[in-house]
Amino acid sequence: MNFRALEQSDVKSLQRLFMESLSELIRRERFEDADLLDEEVARLNTTIQDHFDDDTVHLYVVEEDGTIVGAGALLPPNEIISGHLELERDAIELGSVYVTPGMQRQGVGQYVLSEMRREMLARKRHVFYLDAGFPSAQTYWQKRLGAPTLVLEHYWGPGAPHMIWRIDLKDMK
Repeated sequence: MNFRALEQSDVKSLQRLFMESLSELIRRERFEDADLLDEEVARLNTTIQDHFDDDTVHLYVVEEDGTIVGAGALLPPNEIISGHLELERDAIELGSVYVTPGMQRQGVGQYVLSEMRREMLARKRHVFYLDAGFPSAQTYWQKRLGAPTLVLEHYWGPGAPHMIWRIDLKDMK
């Protein structure tokens, strides 16, 4: 696998990865909000554009055999995170972590996390924030990062929390 910064020539492939991953996630989680897919794809497309226009947004891809199979971003914390936690100066969020459905549970997500950790350390960032609203994403991150720093109960409706982590890389395995 090859981890690298997003290039302009990757945009269509990355958009396809986001669409496939989100479609599968929303189907698997049985969400019934008809606008959710469009909203999430639009948000991710903004992140793609910001990668090229804003020097505080860094989007990375994982490529295997010439195909983009995963992605992750380092960016300023989103409004949910910044609205609910006191953030360190120069805080950074690890976000937009997606793996194409056919490559899930094959170590790609762990590889993205490992490479993003290396990228943060290279930037002298030792603390990052991460949030998750989808139940399967919450389960994944709890396994990788432990208990969330904050659980916003019923954030998305009855029984649908949103979770936020504050992680110090020194404490991360």
